[in-house]
Amino acid sequence: MFKKIFTKALLYNVLIAIGIIVLLLLIVQSGLKTYTRHGESITVRDLRGMNLEQVKTVLSDNNLAWEVMDSVFDMNKPPLSIVDQNPKPGSKVKQGRTIYLTINATTAPTTEIPDLVGRSSFKYAKMQLESYGLKIGDPVYRPDPHLNAVIGMTVDGRNVTPKTKVPKGTIVTLILGDGLGNSRISVPYLIGLRYDEVEFKLKGYSLNVGAVVVDDGVIDTAGAVVYKQIPEYGSGNSIRIGEPIDIFLSKELPSGIEVHPEWYDVVDTVATQ
Repeated sequence: MFKKIFTKALLYNVLIAIGIIVLLLLIVQSGLKTYTRHGESITVRDLRGMNLEQVKTVLSDNNLAWEVMDSVFDMNKPPLSIVDQNPKPGSKVKQGRTIYLTINATTAPTTEIPDLVGRSSFKYAKMQLESYGLKIGDPVYRPDPHLNAVIGMTVDGRNVTPKTKVPKGTIVTLILGDGLGNSRISVPYLIGLRYDEVEFKLKGYSLNVGAVVVDDGVIDTAGAVVYKQIPEYGSGNSIRIGEPIDIFLSKELPSGIEVHPEWYDVVDTVATQ
């Protein structure tokens, strides 16, 4: 009898102890969840493009803090608007987390105009100006024998010199050579020269080879000789700097064509228009 009572009492005590332990575990687990907000997270909204007042409202409603960490300047975005954020949009964070913001500055920082005149092509000048945070306007062409060479720069119609300080985002207009120019020279004499000699000669005068008419039987164009040119060499004949001269080539000079080597170096500037 005593044995049965003892066994029954012991069983009740064990069950009560187990119940207490389970209850304590549940209380502890619930407390931990409450303390750590386990399983609770907030999806960070995309704040880019908002102004600071909008950001304050959005983050406050989600129990998030904010701090401006940096500023940049983009003339295409409103002043004090959000340009970037960390954590990124869509990130999962806990309440109270600080969102770090990059805002668009109210005024543009200044930069210097690089030295490009006389030493740059349009393509290189464009890359350089963009690397300085400047914009490129439509180029303006002026008479000059060097095609696409930078011969000047303007901002709002005014000439600018290297190291001039302007706000970033300023539009710079490049003045480029048109490859022709207004200066004219007498037409050079090319009859009897090989094609490779003509190329070298015309380049020295800032002229170009135009159409090349090659007679049948010519295999080596570079070694073929000029027997006709347009425009022709002669008294009063002139050509604008940068313009082409058409040439006719043959393997050998046709009969009846006279060559006057003494005329090869008779080239003068004859006019400026």
